[in-house]
Amino acid sequence: MQQDGASGAPDHPARSTRPGGGLAAGADERTTDPSSRRVTPAGRGVQVRDGDTPTTTREFLSQPLVVKLGGRALEAPGALSECAAALREVGHAGVAGLSARALLVVHGGGAEVTAWCARAGLEARFAGGLRVTDAPTLEIAVAVLGGLANKRLVAALRARGLDAVGLSALDGGIVRVRRHPESAVLGEVGAVEAVDTSLLAQLLASGRTPVLASLGDDGAGALLNLNADDVAAAVAAALPAHDLLLLSDTPGLQLGGQVVRSLDPGSLALALQHPEVTGGMLPKLHAAQSALAAGVRRVHIAAWQGPGTIAAVLQGTAVATTCSAVPLEPAAHEESHV
Repeated sequence: MQQDGASGAPDHPARSTRPGGGLAAGADERTTDPSSRRVTPAGRGVQVRDGDTPTTTREFLSQPLVVKLGGRALEAPGALSECAAALREVGHAGVAGLSARALLVVHGGGAEVTAWCARAGLEARFAGGLRVTDAPTLEIAVAVLGGLANKRLVAALRARGLDAVGLSALDGGIVRVRRHPESAVLGEVGAVEAVDTSLLAQLLASGRTPVLASLGDDGAGALLNLNADDVAAAVAAALPAHDLLLLSDTPGLQLGGQVVRSLDPGSLALALQHPEVTGGMLPKLHAAQSALAAGVRRVHIAAWQGPGTIAAVLQGTAVATTCSAVPLEPAAHEESHV
């Protein structure tokens, strides 16, 4: 598995560089007057519902869902459109047992970056589950992530009724980064330092769905490749999100040939030391650990398996790994391998 980025108040939006910045304060006071540029999600035609009972805008924003999309699972014919429909259903229509919620998407695109690198005669190299990004590879990563991958996803979401807005993590200073501590090995790769939620808060409060490509800059004009799991975890923590879903072609943490269905902070720390945890799973678990420590309630690691995947993961019925900030009781059929 290739893992990389190639991998407030309505009048005065709060700038948050730490978890708990919040989105709902004053959001339900936004007018739906057609002459106003600010409208509630319902004013934009978004179905904000909890079963058969409409929810308020405050409720809609109080439990945002951050979804990171990556891997090869969505490359199958029709899969991207199906995923877009599923996100629309879970995010803005609501499904049985789940409230409608504000939705934010972060994406990687490592497989596509690798394919374009191959066309250019560049070898894909990885270290610790992260892409080694030299200058030529960075150019391809920026073109693919900020261009093809982002706009293809935005188009798919908009076709399914989500008012998606394509951005990169560097746009509007959403994510502040520094060069990665292992940049001597990794090259043009960044590590997330802080998140400013003000632009995201405005978009979410108006019923839009931000779609972030995992690209950053060093503050001096140089672009940097970012790991999409890390970006998603940092954004989820800063909002803060109720759930973070890392969705790819990996069904979760697998130990001893079985998917580990639940991890609490203690077992997650142990899993990170397990000899079977290698490659792209390492950054996923590190991202989950940092998100939980910063206030995200649940982090799910799952594979896309068709239209019902996202709802099943959030409802706890899918074969996936759920990391929780509080201890979870394992399912009766589950054997611990951590």
